[in-house]
Amino acid sequence: MSISSITVRIDEDTKQRFDYICEEIGLTPTAAINTFIRAVLRENGIPFPLKAIDPFSRKEWMKAALLRKGIPVVSIEADEHSNIIIDKEKHPDLHDWAVNG
Repeated sequence: MSISSITVRIDEDTKQRFDYICEEIGLTPTAAINTFIRAVLRENGIPFPLKAIDPFSRKEWMKAALLRKGIPVVSIEADEHSNIIIDKEKHPDLHDWAVNG
């Protein structure tokens, strides 16, 4: 079987972070990319869901849901992935509602 190359352009910070993670889990970047390619072939597609960013953020969705429930909107925080952060100690009822519906 002959060997082929794939060239990918990424920014330096992304490459350094990728190299570091590969090293931490004991893979070379080439092995990690080959693993991804084999997973694509095995799954006959990308082996994880691809989603568009929702223009109506989770934070805004949560605020709207709280208002519909008649719950006062307190300071809602979100992480870098727009996941809602609710302090369980400060807002136990709100936390319970957010987790259990």
